[in-house]
Amino acid sequence: DFYGINIYRWCGNSNYQISGYDVVTQTGKEMSLEGSRVLFLLLLIIQIVFCGVPIVVPQFSCPPLPTPPAAKDGKHVRPGNIKAIMAMGDSITAGFAMLGIPPTDFLEWRDWGYSTGGREGATTLANWLLNYSPNLQGLSYEPTLPLTPGKYLDAAISMARVEQLPDQVGYLIEQLQTTYSGTVDFDNDWKLLTLFIGANNLCDACRPWDERGRPEFFEEHLRIVLKLVDQHIPKVFVNLVTIFNISGVWDAGQTSDYCELLWDGLTNGECGCLLTGNATDRLAMDINSVLFNEASERVAKEMSAISDDFNVVVQPGLSDINIGKMGEIYLSGLDCFHPSLLANEAFTYVLWNNMFTPPGHKATWPDPYNVTIKCPTADDYLQ
Repeated sequence: DFYGINIYRWCGNSNYQISGYDVVTQTGKEMSLEGSRVLFLLLLIIQIVFCGVPIVVPQFSCPPLPTPPAAKDGKHVRPGNIKAIMAMGDSITAGFAMLGIPPTDFLEWRDWGYSTGGREGATTLANWLLNYSPNLQGLSYEPTLPLTPGKYLDAAISMARVEQLPDQVGYLIEQLQTTYSGTVDFDNDWKLLTLFIGANNLCDACRPWDERGRPEFFEEHLRIVLKLVDQHIPKVFVNLVTIFNISGVWDAGQTSDYCELLWDGLTNGECGCLLTGNATDRLAMDINSVLFNEASERVAKEMSAISDDFNVVVQPGLSDINIGKMGEIYLSGLDCFHPSLLANEAFTYVLWNNMFTPPGHKATWPDPYNVTIKCPTADDYLQ
């Protein structure tokens, strides 16, 4: 099959005529099939050089598996054992501005989100997990307005920080015991929880007077929220997703005149240390992102030893993402800050693969040059 990928997206101040694509299009009309293939490769190279490296996630085609036996503990949970999919986090997990098309994109696109998104055809953990658990509950089927305090079993709230997560635990408990009481056995069904938090705390990392940006503050409150999950929601496997260097957003945005305009006073309140600080402030964010991830490792190890029906696994698939090098195409076309749909699809594939990869061998970034989907076997456990 021969097809084009993203060949008419403008990076920076350009359009159909200025870019020369009007001439290229006419040239393509007059080419042979073989010449068209060459033209397509050239266009793809232009896309990679000037806009970033596109990650094209293949269609999910893994075969279904037989219904597994009951999981004896949190270290022996197969994908078919999961009956509910949940998420906690901030605007990244809520999917704010993901599609990047103003003015309709002032929404949280939870139905497209990498963790619980349930829109038909969307590249999400939830949709892929349906292949093994057809009656999976908790998927998100529609977008929400900004700052919505959770929808379905996606408890994420835009602008949330780690210290605010206890309210999200309360939301999940309430939903499981009311809305989902007839489809999820609260006490006996296994639940998958993806937890991705810390970006808004990192935005205070350059302010020594603000404890919310400190690694020890992050660790303390992460421990508190995971203890709440263990104590109040039975049978949970937790994907604890590591944070990436938020400062890379700045580097990627510098390739776009539109992004620079936005950041010149229009959206600098989104992340102070990134958009209103200097290089030293952005370095402070990068240093603390590493320390946040080290804290996640310690807390996950501690929490996993608490009980048999609770397991917390660090998923490091985003740790080494270099958004500055990967390009502006991974940022929302609305605010040049939040992850785009392309980024969410990349999150899905690397997180899915890591769920079936033992610790020490997990990927630390979604490699755009080697995009494959792992198909679990009947003997594979979440890990």
